[in-house]
Amino acid sequence: MKICLSDFTYSAFENELYETFKDHQILLIDKEANLVRGTGKPDVALVSYELMFRALRNPEFHKKYLKLIDGCSFVQGSWAGTESPVAQSLIKQSKIFSHGGGIHAIPIATYVFAQILRTIKSIDAHIDLQKEKKWEQMISTGELTDLVIGITGFGGIGQEVARLAKAFRMIVYATKRTPVASDNLDQLFRPTEINEMLPKCDFVVNCLPVSDETMRVFSLEQFKIMKTTSMFINVGRGEAVDEADLAVALETNEILCAALDTTDPEPLEKNSPLWTLSNCYITPHDSAWGPRAPQRAVDLFIDNFKKFVEGKKVLNQV
Repeated sequence: MKICLSDFTYSAFENELYETFKDHQILLIDKEANLVRGTGKPDVALVSYELMFRALRNPEFHKKYLKLIDGCSFVQGSWAGTESPVAQSLIKQSKIFSHGGGIHAIPIATYVFAQILRTIKSIDAHIDLQKEKKWEQMISTGELTDLVIGITGFGGIGQEVARLAKAFRMIVYATKRTPVASDNLDQLFRPTEINEMLPKCDFVVNCLPVSDETMRVFSLEQFKIMKTTSMFINVGRGEAVDEADLAVALETNEILCAALDTTDPEPLEKNSPLWTLSNCYITPHDSAWGPRAPQRAVDLFIDNFKKFVEGKKVLNQV
């Protein structure tokens, strides 16, 4: 078989890629989507990080790459979302497509707890005191033991959040369409039962993807039934949240605070009130990044390639 990789990814992971594909023909493309090694059309392709970014930013590159991989038997993506036009076009060009769900779970879950601990230990207030050179001891909640975290969307990211939550001795609730067994989960709710789960939670973490069912799942109704002491964290998609309603909820203290790594649209519009609210913490959709992510993408590709060759269903198949 012919395996298509970027020359950048191949040079970074040459040893393991060569070992995996030594009995196959490796095709390499450069940053212009030109073949610089091998000939013909690939049977299998890895759309690594740099290829995805180039496709998003350069329509000509994307068009050229689509033509190259048209009819591929198996294409491996390196990102979780499949709703973007670029992702959809890649899916249409391949017979089997796998997304990169789970690759980013560890850094995103780390982000979630960075924001949670920021709140629970009053980090921002301590920073303000330091700026004023004030030595004033504060009494804050201080720990997460027996506090409740509710996770909407219990996929790879949600499950990693739950694993960390249990390390902090938290109670974990989650929503998911299908039953799931997990030692890190205390109670599973159906998506239609979200309003039953939310009032019980001290922290609510949205991990939902974009779909017709997840659009504006969080509106003023949901924020009003949450605890006034609760924190909302969005690492799913911005489309799941009515951000005008979220701004109102933050301004009127329906909830304590929010941390948003994703918004709708992105970048967040300059006139959004969320920018200037002191109880809203905004980051530019970079919680997923970590130096180990490309390695995890390659590992997933190699694992899925072996499954593909053996005629088994690949992980994250769309």
